[in-house]
This record gives sequence, structure tokens and C-alpha cells, in this order.
Amino acid sequence: MIPRSSGLRVLLLHNTDFSNLPPEDPAYSSGADVEIAARGVAGALARRGHHPVVDGLDCAGIGRLIRLLSDDPPDVVFNLCESLRTDARHEVVLPALLDLMGVPYTGSGPVALGIALRKDRAKALLRDSGVPTPDAVTLTSVAGECGLPFPLIVKPTREDASVGISSASVVHDRAALDAAVAHVVHALHQPALVERFIEGRELYVSLLGNDPPSALPMHEIDFTDLPAGLPRIVSYSGKWDPTSPEFLGTRPTRCFLSDAVRLRVERAAQSAFKALDLADYGRVDVRLAADDTPYVIDVNPNCDLTDGAGFSRAGGYSGLSYEQLVERICLVALERHRNAQPHRTAAPPAALVDAAALALDSAPPARRSRVAARSDHEGRVVPAGRGPVRARADRRRAR
Repeated sequence: MIPRSSGLRVLLLHNTDFSNLPPEDPAYSSGADVEIAARGVAGALARRGHHPVVDGLDCAGIGRLIRLLSDDPPDVVFNLCESLRTDARHEVVLPALLDLMGVPYTGSGPVALGIALRKDRAKALLRDSGVPTPDAVTLTSVAGECGLPFPLIVKPTREDASVGISSASVVHDRAALDAAVAHVVHALHQPALVERFIEGRELYVSLLGNDPPSALPMHEIDFTDLPAGLPRIVSYSGKWDPTSPEFLGTRPTRCFLSDAVRLRVERAAQSAFKALDLADYGRVDVRLAADDTPYVIDVNPNCDLTDGAGFSRAGGYSGLSYEQLVERICLVALERHRNAQPHRTAAPPAALVDAAALALDSAPPARRSRVAARSDHEGRVVPAGRGPVRARADRRRAR
């Protein structure tokens, strides 16, 4: 599978379930970006003298992967798999399998990934851990009691990449709140997280390492050119539609703070990283209020590693090249696994292979805004830097 010589033997796994989706589907752009990131990471590792192989993964390939990891395990798996069968709830399957087999891998484990996907549960953990975060309630209908002062922001509880977030998500009265909640509940088929809207700067703290992670230099979103009347948020259009006023009116830029405020923001981000049990790397989104109080609004394990995206930009601010940053992620992951003294299991029986495939095939479809589809790329190994990727806007936002 991977040549045995000097350098790390790295298997990069990414999901291929986006391939048959229509380009306008929210899952398409984010899924296609993951394939680009996988090839970029592979190229970076190769330039550092390592030996990466990129492999697309979907449900039909689970049995093949188990046999491969049993017969010829790599030194480390670089996990870029964000979903299976276009369902982000299945993001936990791969790290759980790797834990079971004792194979080292990069990024957060299944518990952290599962919690981060459920914004309401992540919010509860942050609050219970003393991490500063805006007050919030979860509503399952427009009749739900809110009790929070306006303005508020209404978010889906089980989406990422700003899916379900628009200018109408920031509300100033009960009628607008009911409309926003109804959209999340009925159009996206999930509860709505209603959160106090914090006016202020939107900062992104990239974290690298463990116990504790180091904070890389921050960047933020510049809302200066956003048209008057639009809320200062990063909406779905602001991330993915290059023709929209939200996209054209916002841009990422380096963030400069006083030492005291910077340390306060970094401590909040590191506390959130620990509270949700993230590993190796991640990004924490923070709203900085006018009184310089940081509020954690989102925690992103296994964040976008595309060259030029937010995490790599933060690495560049600290003097790390993209190649060095990617290599560092592999090294901190291997160090974490060595410290945990993982035990590699024996080759799993055929029954385990069959059970894993059956469990995924029989799982009920997710009640999300995404369209279920099987990929015709299942099980295909793609060398780094090759293979068809559909062209789309270069949106290099802090995803």
C-alpha cells in the first residue's frame, strides 16, 4: 500500500459522498473542499519527505479499509473524513474504528466529533466547564419559551459550514424569532439553538498541540464593506456565494489585540478545546464584545486544512510553512498516541467487517437538509494532486 522507507507512511482518508450531489446542495462545496484539502495535505507531506497515499472512503469501503489496516497499517492515518453517506453524524465512524484497531490518527476522537456536531450539547458542556459563551435555549417549535433578551441569533443545532445561517437569523422581535425558528425546525428538520447575539468582532483562534494546545496568531472577519442593515455575521452566503453582498462585504484579516485581551481570548479558546476533549488541532470561533469579553460561539475539531484557509493562514502568521504545519499535526498526533500507549488489536474477524457494513447500510437517513447519495468514487485510491474536482469559487473563509 504505502512504501516502506524513511519518513512517515501516511494514509489520508476523506469522504467521497459529495460527488453525486447537485452543486447547489450545501454538502457539495464543503465535500469537494475536503478532497482538495486531502491532496494539498498529501503534497505537503511528500515535500517533507513522507509517503502519503490519498484514499476516498464511503460505506462500501469500510470492510476493505479494515482489512487494509489489519494487513498493512500505516504509521498514521490523516483523518479528513467529515461524513459518510452525506450524513455528518457518521463522521464518528472512522475514528471509532481506528481507536478499536489501535491505529494512530490525526485530530479529535469520536466523542469530541459527535458533541461538536450537536451545538446544543456542546453549548451545555462549555457552560458547565465555565467557558464564556452566550446564553442560549433550544427550541423545537415556535411555541417554545425563550426568555432571552433581544437581539438573538437562531442557528440549526446539527449543521456546520454556516448551513442555515442568513441575515434573517439575527432577530430583534418575537415575530422574526418565530419565523427563524420555524425555518430551522421545518426546513432543516432539527431543533433551533436560540442564542444571545453578541455585537462585536468575530475572531478565530487556531489551536495546535495537546495539554495544552498552543494558540496560533489570530485572524478575524472584517465587516467594514458589509452593506448597512445586514448583521455582522458570517452567513452561508458569506462563505459560499461569491456574488452575494455578504461574501463581497466580508474578508478575513489578521487580528491584533492588546496582550491582556489576547491572553483572555486564547484562554477561553483553550478552555473550550479542553471542555470538548479536542485533540491535535482545531479552531474556536469567538465574538469579542465591546467590553473585551470573549464569548465562544463555535468549536471546530478537524477544521479546514486547505492551503490558504484559516488554519494554514494562522500557521503562516506564526512562521510555519504549510508543509511544516501539516507535518506538525502528524507529529503531535503520534506523540499523543504514544503517550496514551495504544494497544493494536489483532486482525478483526470477518464478522466485524460484515457487521460494520451492515450497521451503516441499515442506519436511518439523517433528517438534514442534505440529499443522500452514493458515490461512484467509492473505494477509489487517488494519488495526491490528481483526479477530477469540480471548479467553484475560491472562498478561503475560516470554515
